[in-house]
Parts: sequence; C-alpha cells; structure tokens
Amino acid sequence: MWQGVTRGRVTVVFANQTSSASHSASSDAGNQRASSIVAHHLPSIDVLAQIRGGSIQPLRFTSSHLSNNRQQHRDPIWLPTIIYGVIIYIHAFGNSVIVLNSAKAADNLLEKRGAIYSSRPERAMIRDVMGWNCLSWECPMAIRGENTEALFRNTSTHVLLLAMNRFRSGRLTRSSATCFTATRTIIIICAGEAPGNAAALVMKISYGHDVAEEGDVFVTLAERAISNIMQAGIFGAYLVDYIPMLKHVPHWFPGAGFKRQGREWMKDSRAMLDKPYELVKEQMASGTAGPSVMTIELENLSSSKDVDITTIKNIAAISYAAGADTTVSTMMTFFLSMMLHPEYQRKAQEEIDRVVGPGRLPDFNNRDQLPHINNIVWECLRWNPILPLAVPHATTQDDVYEGYWISKGTTIIPNIWAMFHDETKHPDAFAFKPERFEDEKKNMELGTNNLPHIVFGFGRRVCPGRWLAFDSLWITIASVLSVYTVSKPKDVNGAVIEPEIEFTNGVVSRPKTFKCSVFPRSEASLALIKQTEDERDMAN
Repeated sequence: MWQGVTRGRVTVVFANQTSSASHSASSDAGNQRASSIVAHHLPSIDVLAQIRGGSIQPLRFTSSHLSNNRQQHRDPIWLPTIIYGVIIYIHAFGNSVIVLNSAKAADNLLEKRGAIYSSRPERAMIRDVMGWNCLSWECPMAIRGENTEALFRNTSTHVLLLAMNRFRSGRLTRSSATCFTATRTIIIICAGEAPGNAAALVMKISYGHDVAEEGDVFVTLAERAISNIMQAGIFGAYLVDYIPMLKHVPHWFPGAGFKRQGREWMKDSRAMLDKPYELVKEQMASGTAGPSVMTIELENLSSSKDVDITTIKNIAAISYAAGADTTVSTMMTFFLSMMLHPEYQRKAQEEIDRVVGPGRLPDFNNRDQLPHINNIVWECLRWNPILPLAVPHATTQDDVYEGYWISKGTTIIPNIWAMFHDETKHPDAFAFKPERFEDEKKNMELGTNNLPHIVFGFGRRVCPGRWLAFDSLWITIASVLSVYTVSKPKDVNGAVIEPEIEFTNGVVSRPKTFKCSVFPRSEASLALIKQTEDERDMAN
C-alpha cells in the first residue's frame, strides 16, 4: 500500500518494498544520489515513511536536502524513503510524479504497456520558453500527434541506421584519425584543462564537420545549447513546468527571471538547429560536403513528401546532443575505471594484440573476436549510467498497476541508477566488473546481469541512435586500448596519486575532474599514432 501525508501543495508517498533483500550502505548512497534529483526545489514537507519492522517515523524534507547540485549529499535523509519503496509517488501543484526504482516495474509499464506510457510530460520551460518545439524529443504525443510522432520516430530510426552502416564501413569518418582527435581531447578533459572539442567524432558523424583544434565555433555553440538544455531539464527546477500558464507572464514582470533566461537560451537553441544545417547546405551546393547524418537526411528529402526541414534539423541536433554527452561521460568513466582496474586493461590489450596485432587499429570486423572490449563498454554504461533518472515518460490515460491507481498525465521517472545497482539483478553491483557479461547463458538462467540496454531508454522512446552511439564508443575505446596505457598519475616525488571516485549529480552524470597518465604502449604504438595523425592531416 501507499504510505504518506500531505503538507501544503505537495504530497510524497512511498510504496512498500516487496523485496526482502538487504541493501548495502553503498547501494543506499547510490540510490540517494540518483533519486535526490527528483524532488529538486520542492517546498518543505513532512513525510511518514513505512520503515521495515512496522514502526512509522516522521521525516522532514527541505529543498536543501534534495537540491540538485554537484556535491555529494552528506545528509542521508533520503535513504529511508528510497530503500523501502520500489515506487515513489510525488504530487506537487496538481502534478503527479511516479519514480520507478525496479527494472521489473519499468519493463511492465514502459515496455509492455508502452501504448499509454510513451508520451512526455509537459515541459513548458524547454518547449515553450526556450523554443525546443514539437519535433524535439521532449514533446508530448498529445501535442505532436500520434501520426507525426510515428513519422518522426521512423524517419530518425531509418536515417540513423544508414549512418551506423556508413560509420561501420568507414565512410562517415574517412580514417581512424578522427577517433584519435576525440580521444586526445577527452584525455585533456580528464586532466581538467580544456573541455572544448571532446565530441569531435560525434560532430563528424552528425554534420560531417571536422572540428578545429581550438575554438571551433560549432562545437562552442552546440555545447552552450546543450548545457542550457541540461539545466532546464532538471525535473522540478522551474515552477513553469508545474504551472504551465506562467509561460504567458511577460519577461519584464517581477519574478519572471525564467522568461528572461529562456529568451537568451532560445537564441542558442535556434542557432544550434540552424547554423550547422546552413553550413551543410552550402557544402552540398558546392560539392564539398562530407557524409553525415545531415547529408543522408537531405539526400532522402526529395523522396519523402512527409519529412520537412524542421524534422531534419531536429534529428541531426538530437543525434549530436545525445551522442556528445554519451561520448564524453562514458569515456571519462572508461579512463577512471582503467586507472582503478589495470587488470581489465591488460586483458583487453592482450586480446587486441592476439586478434589485431601491432600494425593497425581495431575495426568493426574484429568486434566478434574482441568480446572483452564489448564487455568494458557495457560495464562503463552500467557502472555509472549517463542519465541516472533517464528521460521522463508520461501516461496518456488512466491505468492500474499492482493495485495502484496511475492517473492520466502522470510523469513517470525510471531510476536507472537504482536498477543498475540492484544486487539481486547485478551481484556486486557497485564493483566495476566487465566479466559479469561473459556467460550470457548462465546470466539468462539466473536472471542476472542483463546487458544494460535500458541506458538508452524504454519502449517506444528508446534512443533511435543507440547503436550508432555504442559503435562510436566501441571504436574509440578499442583504439585507445590498442596503442595507449592508462594509469594513475604520480606527483613530483614519484608517489602515485590515488583518484577520488566522485560523480556529478546532474541530469547527466560523469566522473568529477581527475588526472590520469596516458602514454603510448610501445614504439610501434607511437608510430601508429603518428600515422593516424598524418592521415587526418591529409584528409583535411
């Protein structure tokens, strides 16, 4: 049954935990971090949480306890609530929100009942104030329409599948040097020096654009727009998301700072959609355009009467926005994990040496022979999921689940972090263990260690470019491991510097800035690195 009380305009209720499995302290902390984002900026409320054993204890919450900042939460006030409930219900300002903490509940609702759980909640700040219109990934189905939604989904899936096939064949990158452009920049990010061009590979795939070494105008523009979206995307960060009519308040009105902020952010949003499109159009007209998601879309435009320019702009922008965060966040997790677990790095390098040899870089033809690389990529995605709370869904009609009434328009938030750190589904969940995915048959028999596909979304809202994103991660990680060794840095006295394992608490999660040592494995590796750089220079 639900347990909870109401104070003012906010109600928080917790479903009883049905599992008798114990939770470790580390699991508690992980769930706290992921779930604290949910109630960001809610007013102070009193909650009665059902504590195991039958006793009821009052808990007091304030916005400071639940704030979405990048610091580790030291106050464990959230722990008793998330530990003892697989479902959390929040009611604020007339809005109903449900947080799903189990993979079973997410599968039952978002996958098996996808017909009514695949809309998006009303996000007035992003859609109306910032101008990310009804062809963005945030748009509710009721506004976009079921036919338009299906067209957008089918078009984006078709285009991104074409892009994936061309990427695997090398036609989107021309040479493996592009991987090293991204890799070198990500190494710089890990050292805390320059976050500039980390998504060079994704920019190349999305727009065919070769990123400049410094100050690339399109990367700067895209990063600014994405940063704005990430800030606005924090659930509950803006009152206009709870009370949509506030979007009509004039920007000069006292207290309407969100309108003034949104007006500035809208300029970046429009520029991110329009400027790369205009560049690619000019290049196609002059015959200088390289292959990309955008060129594939424009080439197919004449054959489809239903697809318009706005759809094309959105698909390319979404592929970049999603891919950039996936690449940067996951690669930072990769470098951190290789520092902490050199044994997995050695195993992967031995596998590459045996299959590929020292004379070239791995390619997609080697993937089936490099299973440990696959497992490392999947474990990076599971160990620290990029979106701890995924992207919210919304219901399009009333429903009942295990006796609980879920009304039409309820926001559904999948707690990916909790699902990936459930000890019953991922034994030793807080350890980085790529080998957990090795025995697929045994995992299926035990119902454990499923590949973390849900990191890319659920049901009808699954990311259409998920395999393109996975491919870019795979080829980059395989290339790094083939020629580089990642290790812990040393200070001036030669003492090893132990990295701190801390992650940001935002919509997108990534390791906090850390330093690492990255050096070529051998003289042959150094020669191969130079060769790929020469290839890049010739291609440019």
